[in-house]
Amino acid sequence: MSTPAARMSRPLASLRALSDLGLHPEVLVPAFLEALHAVVPSSRNLFDWTDPQGRLVRYFIEGPIDAAIAQLYFDEFHNRREAEVMPAFDSLQQTPAGVRSADELDHPGFFRSALYNEIWRPQGLHTRLEAVVRGADGTLLGSLVLYRGPGERRFTRDDERQLAAVMPALARGLQATGPAVADDRHVPAPEPAETLLLTLDGQLCHASDGAHRLLLMAAGGASRDRLSRPLSLLADPLLSWMLMRLRDRAALLASPGGRAAVALAPPPSIAHETPAGQFVARGELLHAALGDGPPLAQVTLRRLEPHRVALERALRALPITAGQMAVCRGLYGGLTQAEIGRRLGVAPATVIDHTRKVYRTLGIGSQSELRQAVDARVGAAA
Repeated sequence: MSTPAARMSRPLASLRALSDLGLHPEVLVPAFLEALHAVVPSSRNLFDWTDPQGRLVRYFIEGPIDAAIAQLYFDEFHNRREAEVMPAFDSLQQTPAGVRSADELDHPGFFRSALYNEIWRPQGLHTRLEAVVRGADGTLLGSLVLYRGPGERRFTRDDERQLAAVMPALARGLQATGPAVADDRHVPAPEPAETLLLTLDGQLCHASDGAHRLLLMAAGGASRDRLSRPLSLLADPLLSWMLMRLRDRAALLASPGGRAAVALAPPPSIAHETPAGQFVARGELLHAALGDGPPLAQVTLRRLEPHRVALERALRALPITAGQMAVCRGLYGGLTQAEIGRRLGVAPATVIDHTRKVYRTLGIGSQSELRQAVDARVGAAA
């Protein structure tokens, strides 16, 4: 039977591998928070970017964003009323790197507080575990927060130790941003596509639950300023271009013979590259089912992530050990077994043994079949 340490080695290895990819922090953080669930289970994870003086710059949180609650936090609680029951956010400036115990807020006074009842509870948040992240030179980088909801088990000392073990990798990854890989292709990220429904003059009618968070990512992250902007403004320049094309399409439809011409033309789409990935928008005209009402614009938005991130997710899902995962990563990249051994600093016999076990586990017999098997998992996760 495997020990708890052995069971944790694979997710820990995956987190360290993510941090060594040289990803932009806007890509690294969502990928890291996703993978972190396998190390310390939680309902939602959040990362706050700060400046060296501890001022909040922007944040990323998993799941939908409630803009009204976010604005209430910034207007009344941030560095103000939160200090009634917990250290104010700007106390991070003096806080050393490391994990803050969940016990700090696990008391009746906190659960009676305005912070809990007006900010936390409406979002399904009940307890938290926080880690202050600093670079190798001591520079404050931000704060990582793991949340659990009502009825979920409390964070334990073991959770604190596991979180502390991965913090150096996150700090290293946040400071090790490298140039984009020349052939770094992108694939759909795991979150679903989001939808906006607008009039052709740009008035927003409806939006799917996750549209706000996705648009904030495309606009550069959730900051106090961006949270106050209407969704239609957050979507620029994607939205203005899309609406212009859809207006042209509507005018063509109204012209003699236009319906046939539109039927041959694909719906407009546009890709927008940002540090957080590529955002692809696709537009459709929706016509009134009854009567002669004007058409509406349906815009579908999806984020694409670097293939390197999707590959790590696929490897993480394989039923193999951390050592086998490292060998699998090299085989997928086209390295020979000798090259993998030199890169990992292990004996050739170890690489051969890992390769044989990976092939047997996956029911394959060659390096090309390995690539096919992993690519199928990358595609299935999209």
